[in-house]
Amino acid sequence: MSRHHPSLSVAAVVLSLVLLLSSQANPARGQEAPDALQGTDATDAALSTAFSYQGRLQRDGAPFNGTCDFQFSLWDAATAGSQKGNVLSLTTVAVAAGLFTASLDFGNQFPGEARWLETGVKCAGDAAFVTLQPRQPLTAVPYAIGLLPGTIVDNPSGNGFKGVAHTLGKAGVVGTNEGSGGYGVYGASADGGGVVGISINWVGVYGETKALASTGAAGVYGKAIGPSGMGVAGRATEPDSIGVKGSADASGGVGVWGESAANTGVFGLTKSASAFAVWGRNTAGGVAGRFDGVVQITGGADLAERFVVTGDAAEPGTLLVIDGDHPGQVKPSSGAYDTAVVGVVSGANGVQPGLTLHQDGVLEGDTQVAIAGRVYVMAEALSSPIRPGDLLTTSALPGHAMKATDRERAYGAVIGKALTGLDAGTGFVLVVVNLQ
Repeated sequence: MSRHHPSLSVAAVVLSLVLLLSSQANPARGQEAPDALQGTDATDAALSTAFSYQGRLQRDGAPFNGTCDFQFSLWDAATAGSQKGNVLSLTTVAVAAGLFTASLDFGNQFPGEARWLETGVKCAGDAAFVTLQPRQPLTAVPYAIGLLPGTIVDNPSGNGFKGVAHTLGKAGVVGTNEGSGGYGVYGASADGGGVVGISINWVGVYGETKALASTGAAGVYGKAIGPSGMGVAGRATEPDSIGVKGSADASGGVGVWGESAANTGVFGLTKSASAFAVWGRNTAGGVAGRFDGVVQITGGADLAERFVVTGDAAEPGTLLVIDGDHPGQVKPSSGAYDTAVVGVVSGANGVQPGLTLHQDGVLEGDTQVAIAGRVYVMAEALSSPIRPGDLLTTSALPGHAMKATDRERAYGAVIGKALTGLDAGTGFVLVVVNLQ
């Protein structure tokens, strides 16, 4: 074609991939879970990445008839740019009334970015290929290749894949695995979230299992295989929100279950001095916590109750007696051998209460008072040194304990037995609180 320059115009891109863009109707289903989770329809055979391309070839303004050789190449720009994939060469393509059809297969070169087709043609009598201008933009149908089964969607600067649903009960993305031991949807990340779910008015991630037997099946399953990872983690950043919540609607069910073969089944941690690492509540007035086994407390050493202290706040280690002028309240001791002695303010020398009892709205108080167990008490050895094993009672020195040397007066006035001694002056003595 040294004297005649044929021109190629795109008549249409035929829909050889139309199966990727259509779907079969499903019968109506209930709303137990999103409809998309109820089942999917599968095609019998997977499609290739080829698509059909049809064009019109003219010579001197008239439709060409005969056979020609074609070279097709894929580009990322209308001019210049970079070639994508290999050059496709087709020989002796029939051209009738100017029309020709070619099957093109550039592989997975359609990640969602624009593509242009460049065509070279050499017909009978031509010495060389003639590159036709301009390049032809490819429209949406070839991009359905990106939805073929097994296709990897790769976007270096944004979302790899995004699905949007606008109908109630439908899903933006659906993954189904009909094999054994595989995944319906699998997400992995080297340094971020493998799978992230966000919802404005419902759950961010929804998991459901319909297993009928005790197979260990789980609606949501988390596994940590590293030395410090977490199988499932929940985080609440707003007041009154919940990081992880489990609920059971049937008798015998469990809202949250923690199990370990060689370590802690359930672990609670808080970094606030006024919050709770583990909180159990029974709104029906029943039992809020039950332990089938030995209960071990390592956070403190005494059993305390909350009391209201008359007057100024009492410091830890203060010996307290019942305040006869204010029923239900206590005050620092102020006389020797006081039979109204009740306990010691917890917390002295860093020994915190192991267990604190009180009833909201009924028996209130802001001071933790040790009524049993080990606690440090302020003591004086002004009249007699204190030795381990001595009985302790109230002293004339306010808020202090002393050795009970008068057995008759000590009856009913003993706070407990000394575990450590005090030779002289004042100081702290470790005592086992045991009123007698």
